[in-house]
Amino acid sequence: MRWRRVLGWALVVFALYAVYSAPESAAAFVRGVGEALGTLVDSIAAFFDGLLR
Repeated sequence: MRWRRVLGWALVVFALYAVYSAPESAAAFVRGVGEALGTLVDSIAAFFDGLLR
């Protein structure tokens, strides 16, 4: 259980470092992840819409 806490803090520190050192790249990464999640949600919605018709 303790290793999860350490890993979580390491991930937070890495994310903060990435944003500080290269904010444009970090923003592009977050934007890309958001677009991918949006596409995933749209695809799932289209699938269920197709099932209901």
